[in-house]
Amino acid sequence: MLLVDSAAPPQLPAGDARALVLSTASVDILTQLELWPRLAPHATPIRHIRVSDRGGCGALTLSAADGGLENLGWACPADVLLYELRAAAIASLGENVCWSTAYASHQARADHVEIHLQRGVETRSVRAALVIGADGNRSSLRNACGIKTDGYDYGQHALVAAVVAERPVEHTAFEHFTREGPLALIPCGGAHYVSVQCLHESRALAALTLDDESYGALLERRFGTRLGHLTVTGARRAHALVRQRARRIVAPRAVLIGNAANTMHPNAAQGLNLGLRDVATLAACLAARADRDAGEMTLLDRYAAARAPDHRRTVGFTDLLAQGFRSRLWPLTLTRRLVMTLSDLSPATKQRFIQEASGLVALARSTAAVGS
Repeated sequence: MLLVDSAAPPQLPAGDARALVLSTASVDILTQLELWPRLAPHATPIRHIRVSDRGGCGALTLSAADGGLENLGWACPADVLLYELRAAAIASLGENVCWSTAYASHQARADHVEIHLQRGVETRSVRAALVIGADGNRSSLRNACGIKTDGYDYGQHALVAAVVAERPVEHTAFEHFTREGPLALIPCGGAHYVSVQCLHESRALAALTLDDESYGALLERRFGTRLGHLTVTGARRAHALVRQRARRIVAPRAVLIGNAANTMHPNAAQGLNLGLRDVATLAACLAARADRDAGEMTLLDRYAAARAPDHRRTVGFTDLLAQGFRSRLWPLTLTRRLVMTLSDLSPATKQRFIQEASGLVALARSTAAVGS
């Protein structure tokens, strides 16, 4: 196995304000990879999520106990997670990790794929049974395979900033929907949170120029006073928000996973978790047929069919939240608030929602499909 990464060798984690929410299924996957013990000391358990709609009475509170779980998820610093993943790759593959190296092109043959790599002015070719594209929403491999995408530009940016709350609520995450977009506050231990607020592009870029006190005031105006005064700490980052789905995720001796296959709105924190389920399912698919050619098209088609329902449901759900909560149509506004209120009163609905959001059901379905 050869891992190619355009980034430089990993450095000690620092400087990334994001907190990535890991689902129960994702933690199970990381545990099987023997990575979770290294991440757990840095992760904050999330046991409650409060979902609210600005300007209305509809609200929904989910607790881990509602779904028979100990935690709904864990918030892990993005830089720590990336560092540990890269360190694990080095420990496992050693010299078979190519840092600061870019994919250039490939040619699929009957019994192998020839992959051309570039590092600076140097070029290199390697042979393999299969090439896996985990190279993000601007995937070079996807483009080289001629795979088209269907997408939608939300016209928004997500602004990420670290904040300290005056009145923190232990182990509780908040998702507050407004007509302009959602605002999430992810607990990171003690009074520390990571705020992720979605704003129209022009407003987002203007907000990046605000001083910390003014930016904190903006957060408070949109979120309310539940956590008291919010003090902004550290640098802010902005990310353009798009929905993008590859029309197919396999090609001769090639497969797409993660953001190369699907990019979605961050409102339900499902992007990374969906990608990890891709990894686990592909590994299960290859392991179940270890005696066969890993690049065989029938095997890749089986993987694609197994992942299709999870991809469709997860991307569709996040898009429904993004579009539905921004609507100004009063029938839709009334309906969503009613649904939230009724769901909050229904233990069965909460349990089903939590089990689905945990990723356990989706992972079991797709791994069973490739193993059958």
